[in-house]
Formats: sequence, structure tokens, C-alpha cells
Amino acid sequence: MQNNDNKNIIFTGFMGTGKTTVGKLLAEKLGREFIDTDQLIEDRQGLTIPEIFHKRGETAFRKMEADIAKELGKREGLVISTGGRLMLDPSNVEALSANGRVFCLVATPEEILSRLESDKDHRRPLLDVPNPSEQIFELLQERKKGYQRFLRLATDDSHPHDITKNLLDFMQKSQEQFAIDIPTQSYEFIVGNGILPFTRQLAGTDGMLIVITDAVVGKMYAQSCGSVDHIITIAAGRQQKTLATVQSIYDQLLEVGFDRAGTIVALGGSVLGDIAGFVAATYMRGVNLVQCPTSLLAMADTSIGGKNSIDLAQGKNLIGSFKQPSLVLADVATLMTLPTEELISGMAEVIKHGLLADVDLFEKIEQGDWPLITDSLHSSHSEIQQLVAQAIQVKISYVQKDPFDEGIRKQLNMGHTFAHAIEKVSEYALRHGEAVAMGIAAATDLSAQLGYCDHDLKDRIDLVLKKVGLPNRIPTNLAPQSILDAMSRDKKRLAQSNRLVLPVKVGQVFVADNISDSDILNTLKEVSGSNV
Repeated sequence: MQNNDNKNIIFTGFMGTGKTTVGKLLAEKLGREFIDTDQLIEDRQGLTIPEIFHKRGETAFRKMEADIAKELGKREGLVISTGGRLMLDPSNVEALSANGRVFCLVATPEEILSRLESDKDHRRPLLDVPNPSEQIFELLQERKKGYQRFLRLATDDSHPHDITKNLLDFMQKSQEQFAIDIPTQSYEFIVGNGILPFTRQLAGTDGMLIVITDAVVGKMYAQSCGSVDHIITIAAGRQQKTLATVQSIYDQLLEVGFDRAGTIVALGGSVLGDIAGFVAATYMRGVNLVQCPTSLLAMADTSIGGKNSIDLAQGKNLIGSFKQPSLVLADVATLMTLPTEELISGMAEVIKHGLLADVDLFEKIEQGDWPLITDSLHSSHSEIQQLVAQAIQVKISYVQKDPFDEGIRKQLNMGHTFAHAIEKVSEYALRHGEAVAMGIAAATDLSAQLGYCDHDLKDRIDLVLKKVGLPNRIPTNLAPQSILDAMSRDKKRLAQSNRLVLPVKVGQVFVADNISDSDILNTLKEVSGSNV
């Protein structure tokens, strides 16, 4: 969203977090009309909010809020400050967010109470209780999940003018936002150019902010995350994805006094995201997490959905956790420093998402002018941003339908059972995306051999992989039998049954069980050799 569009800007959050103050300042800067929903209701009813509660009841007041939400949702070019509970109603969210960008302002209970005690405005009927401090805490806990669905901005230590300036700077960045709504937690995925410096403000935390990164990414981008309290740097590479690395991070967190009020920022590619996500899930039984992916693979796939894992000597991703982030910030500017080979590797997941559920995305890749497009990714932010945005919507749709990987989300594993075995047999000499591309080619060949898809689809996918610069054959030095043996230890194997995701056509796949070892071995032999 940029400040020259005409979408409404909506502020929500608990009372006393600064919605009206910041809203007025922002409206003045943008030359927009400012509307406070509580004030609008009072003006129309000729009664104060406490009087409405007393004379007509809370139910009537909530109906007034719903009517206002529907009305304002049809307008544009407004800056709107809502009552603290208005945006907790899904119908109000739908009405206002359809043509608006929602920001949730947050503050600590102590700061809120301090502000309200010095506020001469007495429109706070929900705090007309013997112990306001306890009531604030209880209401915040009650509303926590509702507020989590919006982009949160901490206002504790910031002056309203500073908050307003940061918002203006942020909104001028080219960006797209996607809401991820699951039962355990709702959060936003933001993809844009130059948004990494806003990490601190957008994290919405009043506790310690610690960046976990690797030596390569950290050198380039750790200082770009704004004001952070500490940076933990680990060596780069897949070999760091171990319990020993996790233990070393725990030690450093304890040494600096990091507690459950803090937030971990995972800054790096998919391996770093897995490590930092696992740490956030297990340290003190779980702390807040912000994912800042810096590779195409991580942006399009691994930063979404909350799955985090650690490798064991016996295999890849054998222990792990589910830890949903509170926010994902994908700054496409970080992709400009990736080697071309890494960008191409990340395209395997983008192709997979198109093959799974987005015919338009697949055809865009199929019809693209490669390798000129790959070269342009280093100079054109808009092209890569559009590509990432379209790919992540596929992943988001799967995660929302199946947040704990119990059903349809298993389709996202297409090509990965082959890929993980290929990686292991190669002793991880291959890039993950390269192995995934080989896995997609193998899954398609197997599907064609078993009659689930036409051989034309196999040829089509082979050509797309080759066109982008990805391999569609397994190196001859990796023995098919060794790959099959490694597949038998895959964590997705069901009892003694081989479970694989096979394509039927572009945009349609299915999970196949009970595939024989002989059929898999035949496919592995078929797709071994030089790329075609």
C-alpha cells in the first residue's frame, strides 16, 4: 500500500493506545478526513458512550458500531479510529478491511492505565470497576487473538509524531499484505521492497527484540532491522541445523536475559528460519516470533505455516514443532544480493505452487522469457515481488485449510519425499531447490507411469524446469536403490506404505498411498541421467 492510493487507513487496538491521537496526526499529514467511530456515534445519538451503555445497553452500542463499519467501509480516503472492540467482530473487519488497511496500536497494561488516568475523557464504561488495572489485563488477554490478526505497532516508548512519521515512511514502500487466519493465531504476511528497517515498529512488542541470523545474511542485513537489543549469529549452512546449534542459541538467550516478553526475529533463508522457529517454539515454552525471510525459497514457502524442524544424523527434519509467527516480513530487496543459482533454486517451490493450485502462475513461468527474467530479478523489485506474492497465496490457502498438516496440506510435499532422499544420498551437496526440482520430475514421471496423468504433462514439466534453469534429472552418481532406501526412512512414510503426492494436471494433485518399491525404483532409474 502506498500513500497515494485512496484506501482507508484504520486504527484499532485497546483504549489508551493512541488511536485517536495518531489517527488525527496521520490524517493531517495526508490531507484526509479523520473519523473517530466512538465520537461519530456520540454525535449522532446525542449521548456519551457511558450514557448509551447505561440507557440502551452494550448490545445496542455494538449494533451502532456495526452500522458505522458498514457505512465507512463504502467510503474511501479516510483515516478511521475505531472503538477498542469494534474490529474484534469479524463482520466489522470484513466491512472495513475490504477497502482499507488496518493497523493495531498496542501498549503495555501499565502504560495504558497511566494514559487513561491522565485522560480527562471519561468515555470508558468498561473500566468503571473497582480494579481498573486488573480489568485492563483481563480484557487484553480476552482480545489478544482478535488483535493479533492485524499489523501491530507498539506505542509505549514512542511519541505520536514519531509513530506517524514511521507509518508514513512504511506506507510509501511498495508492498502487498496477506492475512493468514488459523485457529491458533492470525497474522500478516507482508511482501515489499525496503520494508526490513520497519521490523522493530511492526513487531508490536514491548519486550526485548533479538535477531537470530547467520554469518552471511547477518553481515548484510542484521543492522537493517532497526533498533534491536541483541544479534545472535550462527555459521551459515545446512550443517548448522542441529540440536547443538539450538543449545548454543539457548545459552546466548539466557546470557542476555531474554524472557517470554521478548520477540525473536528470524533473519535468513529456510535453514535459519527453521532453527530460529524451533528455538522460539521451545525456549521458555514459547516466545514471540517474526520471520524475515531473505531467500526466494523461504519467502515463497518455508516462512509460511509455522513448521520448524531440526535434522538428526539419521535424516532430515526428523524433530520439529509448529510455531506460528506473529508476522512475516519478506523484503524483496534482500533477494538482489542472492547468487543467481540461489534464485533459480528457489523457483522450484514457485513452480510447485503453480502446479499444485495456480494455473495462471504456472503458465506465467512456462511462458516467461528465461533466463532474462532471472537476470532481471537482480534489478527489478516489482517483478520478483509479484512472483512472490502470487506464490505465497497458494501456500497460505493450504495453511489456512490445514494448519497442523493433517490433511490437504500434505499436498505441499509434492516432490519432497524424493527430494529429501536425493539430498541425503548426495550428502547435501545439492541445493534444496535443485533436489525439489528433481523430485517434481520424478513424481510426474511416476504419475505418468501409473496412468494418473498424461505423458504430455511430464514433457511439459520437464521443459519448464529446464527453461528456468532447474534440473529435471537425478545425477548418475546417485544410485536409484540408495535413494529408495533413504525414502524408506522419510518421516512422511505411513507405516510400511510409500506416500507420495502425484500430479494429475496443472492445478490438481493427490496423495497416493501403497505405491510399490518396484514402481518407485523404475521411476528413479527413468529420471536418472543427463538433463533433457
